[in-house]
Amino acid sequence: MTPETVIGASGAAYEVINQEEKTFWNRGLERYIAQFKFENITDLHDLDRVLMGELLCHRWGSWLIREADYDGRSIEEIADKLYKQKLDQEKETRILKEKMGLNRARRQDSESQAVHEYISGLLRRAKEFGVHRDEQIAKSITLLHEVFTQVGLYYRTDEEEQAHLGVTPLEILNWINTTARDEFNTIDDAFRQNQRLWIKEVS
Repeated sequence: MTPETVIGASGAAYEVINQEEKTFWNRGLERYIAQFKFENITDLHDLDRVLMGELLCHRWGSWLIREADYDGRSIEEIADKLYKQKLDQEKETRILKEKMGLNRARRQDSESQAVHEYISGLLRRAKEFGVHRDEQIAKSITLLHEVFTQVGLYYRTDEEEQAHLGVTPLEILNWINTTARDEFNTIDDAFRQNQRLWIKEVS
């Protein structure tokens, strides 16, 4: 039977007996990381101790049920000792988990915090979206007034004055297609870039 290496929450490496134990460890680690928020490295080292305690209980419990170890060797002579060790380890692990707050109440607090952060993020994005729309509207009104001004000048002047003021039909169209479009797109492009980041964050 080839030993396997697992990585703890703290980043430390540990050796387990076989693939079954490696799978048990990894599933336990994923479950704790998904359900709880750990604030510092001490918590992560304590989580490693919890995982090791649960792994030992899993190992000994499996042997007691089979009445043999992983290699098929009888545990009859040490069964009572293993049973006591398992009870002691379960108690120690349970006390450590209570100390760390690895219980339903702590999990619900973590989930509530996650929901709060998610809603706060949505509200912030909604506010930024509103600011962006306000900027778009303000810029659109400004540009539209400039168009009205140029068109008004066009109708109130002759060809010579139009050429001097730069309000010929071609120049007005060029202004709309370049200056006006570029100024509006500058606002819109900045928002679209930020929006892509938001979508990636919430997806």
